[in-house]
Amino acid sequence: MTVMTALAAALARGQVAALRRRDWPSTAPLAVDVTVTPSTGAGAGAGVVELGAFGDSAMAGVGVDRLDDVLSVQLAQRVADATGRAVHVVGYARSGARTLDVLTRQVPAVRRTPDVSVLVVGTNDVIHATSPLALTRTCEAMLDGLETIGAPVVMSSLPEFRAMRALPGPVMSAARGYGSMVGVVQRRAAAPRPRVRLVDVVGAVGEEFVEDPDMMSTDSFHPSAAGYGRIADALAPAVLSVLTSFELTGGPR
Repeated sequence: MTVMTALAAALARGQVAALRRRDWPSTAPLAVDVTVTPSTGAGAGAGVVELGAFGDSAMAGVGVDRLDDVLSVQLAQRVADATGRAVHVVGYARSGARTLDVLTRQVPAVRRTPDVSVLVVGTNDVIHATSPLALTRTCEAMLDGLETIGAPVVMSSLPEFRAMRALPGPVMSAARGYGSMVGVVQRRAAAPRPRVRLVDVVGAVGEEFVEDPDMMSTDSFHPSAAGYGRIADALAPAVLSVLTSFELTGGPR
């Protein structure tokens, strides 16, 4: 079984590596450092919730050209509307980032302590076929680093690769196969950490991305504004939950 798994992983790495040689036409990510207020206009006197956004192009907003459509900003709006408080969101995510990049480049760049950190990463570890051993080490160190900042972490699962219509069939299959391994590593790293919540975004909204092409941007690889909105819908309950547990009620930080 071990030999067969190793051979399958090697085959997946070879096929998925083809993704690295492709040019993906898409809009550049937008700089995110904005305060979002509740749609009702209430909450002007309440304390501001600080949200830090980490990860790859999905968190950076590649695929949309309006700041309001970026995943982290849409998520901040949902939190603001639910809590009646303004949310200040700072984006540290960068297109092309892998787990190691979050650890070594994004976490050290934090300039103000968030009340909650939100993370979307792993797709580029699939594309670059990061080895399971290396990914295990860096994923655990990354979560340690994010927790050290002082805020609970909400981490998204990998995306629904079947929705990435720009991928040829064999490459899509390889990405899904290797992505399963990456997902296992992420789940195992998150499981023993009570301050880390891993959200199964694919289970929540993945089929919508497969069935509705409008969930994806024109490059057929990154989500559209509507797609980012559905991911924000899936992440928002976990963000609200950790804020209630660790910040809004004065719980442990």
